[in-house]
Amino acid sequence: MVDWDRGNYEETGEELLPAAEVVVQRAGIEEGQTVLDLGTGTGNAALLAARAGANVTAVDPSPRLLGVAEQRVGQGEFVVAKAEDLPFDDRTFDRVISIFAVIFSQEPEQAASEILRVTRGKALITAWEPVGLANDAFGILGRATSEAAQTSIRRFEWGDPDNVRGLFGDVGVERATIDFEDASAETFMQRFESRHPAGMMFKDVLTRAGTYDEVRAEAKAALGDDEPLRITSSYFIFTVEPRAAG
Repeated sequence: MVDWDRGNYEETGEELLPAAEVVVQRAGIEEGQTVLDLGTGTGNAALLAARAGANVTAVDPSPRLLGVAEQRVGQGEFVVAKAEDLPFDDRTFDRVISIFAVIFSQEPEQAASEILRVTRGKALITAWEPVGLANDAFGILGRATSEAAQTSIRRFEWGDPDNVRGLFGDVGVERATIDFEDASAETFMQRFESRHPAGMMFKDVLTRAGTYDEVRAEAKAALGDDEPLRITSSYFIFTVEPRAAG
């Protein structure tokens, strides 16, 4: 399990800000609307929604990150909670936004049910499309970690629109891209393994298994040898309207 209180996810949050900007714009947030930022992390979507005049509620299972978000946003309600058990009444929010967050749920059906329950307008969810250099590198690390830990944790493929339709019914699907840059594949890996909560977890498990150096080298090779390193990752924006989904 990833401990999101570890490391310095703030760096990743800053890199993901362009995606939050796209999604908040697509959400068409108006002044006075109620907006839930589900899995707020460092508060990107909550901050942008608040600037648009919304009444913002942000939730996250990580108390540390929620504190970072609250300090950044400066207004609204901030609640430690999980997507599978939201402490809100039915049809509370005009918009629910989840930027690469609910995709980590180990109970996707329950999380989807909760999103549908609390939304009275529409929900927008981002999920990585399983293509590209970063997907290849992280896939190598993730598969090796699962094998080393001998875990049977279920992985729901949010990057398959048909799977998401299975959760919500009819959904709008849009594809977008975001760019990441670093000096090299080596510096990218160093930063991921020492500062990102998932990278730290991968390193811990594989180091105990005695395979980290080998797996790391394979993941680094998947990133290529361009210097500087530039990665373009594509993602889906799923738009869910509960009334249409039934």
